Amino acid sequence: MCRRSIAVSRSGATMRFACGGDINFRRCDIGRPWQDRQMAGPCLRGAPVHRRRSEKNREEYGVAGRLTGRKILITGAASGMGLAIAEKFAAEGAALALLDRNAAGVEAAAGAIGAQGYGCDVTLREAVNEVVTRADEALGGIDGIVNAAGILDIKPFADLDPASWDRMIAVNLTGPYNVVHAALPLMQAAGDATIVNIASTSAIMPLPGTTGYSASKAGLLMFTRCLGMDLGPSIRANVICPGVIQTEMTRYLWENPEHSARAADRVALKRLGTVEDVAQAALFFSTADSAFTTGAMLPVDGGFAWR
Repeated sequence: MCRRSIAVSRSGATMRFACGGDINFRRCDIGRPWQDRQMAGPCLRGAPVHRRRSEKNREEYGVAGRLTGRKILITGAASGMGLAIAEKFAAEGAALALLDRNAAGVEAAAGAIGAQGYGCDVTLREAVNEVVTRADEALGGIDGIVNAAGILDIKPFADLDPASWDRMIAVNLTGPYNVVHAALPLMQAAGDATIVNIASTSAIMPLPGTTGYSASKAGLLMFTRCLGMDLGPSIRANVICPGVIQTEMTRYLWENPEHSARAADRVALKRLGTVEDVAQAALFFSTADSAFTTGAMLPVDGGFAWR
């Protein structure tokens, strides 16, 4: 064993190793979490430097990501929350199949992160079945799904025409059904599989002009809870309810400073959400960190829904 000694001074402490190398700590570091400490000079002299696991240094140090070995299908992945989730999952080592009705966009996104990209409208059942088969062949199975595809059409109920209603139900509710139903045999065969659906705080609280959207997302919330009951123990299903997130879909809100400030004021944390906030929640539900969680709803809204 390498012997060590500690020399303490007014400015801090130095730990010296007989086998070479020393660590300098500032006095203000005492009692602080090691992740937050700021070393005085190089943290380790004459010995290897051990850093925290992070997305940036995994490849350099050969550290496995939290999703290494997982094969996950993500819808709505050409932009917004779906793209952020895809980037997060790729950084964590997952093999990915990305779906979006914007074929050029999803292929570009997939190429940027080393994933498979497929142009696909999730409302078209036969198209979904075909793409799931292709994804299975490319990835060698599917053991995770993130349903992030969604649309929003704000208008008073009196102006909510049947076509708008049908389209929101088709994309926001029937689409996830199509994807899960098509991939179900593959996920059952894989075992320890995960489903993450992206709903909205509109699923749990009414807002003016969102009848169709809120109804579709409330349906997705209950759909997820039922999946949690029906598909256990081999598959876990959970749902995320984002609040106001800065995406292209909500540009009309956050791009206007007055509207953005008013929206942020309704949030307990006094800011709008980011796609990274949602991606982090999706990562939690797709890893063993949530191994005893299914049928759960997680608001990612900064406290918006409960104020």
